[in-house]
Amino acid sequence: MHEHNHDSQKNVKMALFLNIGFTIIELIGGLFTNSLAILSDALHDLGDSVVLGLALFAEKKAEKGPDAKRTFGYARLSIFSALFSGAILVGGSIFILSQAIPRLLNPESVYAPGMIVLAIVGILFNGLGALRLKRGEGMNERVLSWHLFEDVLGWCAVLIGGILIYLFDAPIIDPILTIGYTAFILWGVIRSMREVANI
Repeated sequence: MHEHNHDSQKNVKMALFLNIGFTIIELIGGLFTNSLAILSDALHDLGDSVVLGLALFAEKKAEKGPDAKRTFGYARLSIFSALFSGAILVGGSIFILSQAIPRLLNPESVYAPGMIVLAIVGILFNGLGALRLKRGEGMNERVLSWHLFEDVLGWCAVLIGGILIYLFDAPIIDPILTIGYTAFILWGVIRSMREVANI
């Protein structure tokens, strides 16, 4: 049991480092390509990094079991991580939307080849993390693997958007993609927050 928990922590730790590393790449790449779609995904990955970090912390804490002050143990630490990452994602999403909506009226030039390269790297990074976690036996790992698979789908959308911008010189695709992706993130966050409220 202890060995399984150790493997689980190792898998979550690997996914966390991949996510933090790629969040930094995305922030730099988003500014370099002038793509709000990439910056909105960087925000999403920042939220994921918080979730992964707190999930790892919760797994270590859960080993301690209950004590005099916390008779149910530390299993509910994941609730705090959900609330914290939810607050980051909601605040950041509102900011991204405030930047994206004006771009619908006045589209700005986007460096499409950079978007395409970042999207391919994003698919590889998130795909690797998701496959590693999917092999794990813990519930935490399985939930996190689906989260990363969602990111892979998001990067597939960025890849298609980048190709379309490159082929048709249509920078308006970037804010459309950003608004669609941000709305999808907000929908997921609100759904998760409802579950947290029920708990």
